[in-house]
Amino acid sequence: MVGIYARVSTEEQAKKGFSLKNQIAACRKKVRTTEVMEYIDEGISGEFLDRPALSTLRGDVKKGLLTKVVCLDPDRLSRKLMNQLIITDEFDRRGVELIFVNGEYAKTPEGGLD
Repeated sequence: MVGIYARVSTEEQAKKGFSLKNQIAACRKKVRTTEVMEYIDEGISGEFLDRPALSTLRGDVKKGLLTKVVCLDPDRLSRKLMNQLIITDEFDRRGVELIFVNGEYAKTPEGGLD
């Protein structure tokens, strides 16, 4: 199963093409499967690790329900590098592939800092 994570924190982002609908459509196009679970945080800052949909996603990864997680780009996952590293490490330890629509994620120490 593939998890799609989308987040928007402000109305301004929605106007600039970051709408939840656009993010989900781009993620679905990237993975080309209908077997997805959507995790959506609306109106929540990416600075915080404790977000309802992200917490559910992380829990489902721990339960082994997902094999891949797709997100539009790294700043939709988190605005803080430290939190990105925590999340990506959790996914890596469970063998879950992290895919970004805009950009690539390299499973190297240097890639984790991009």
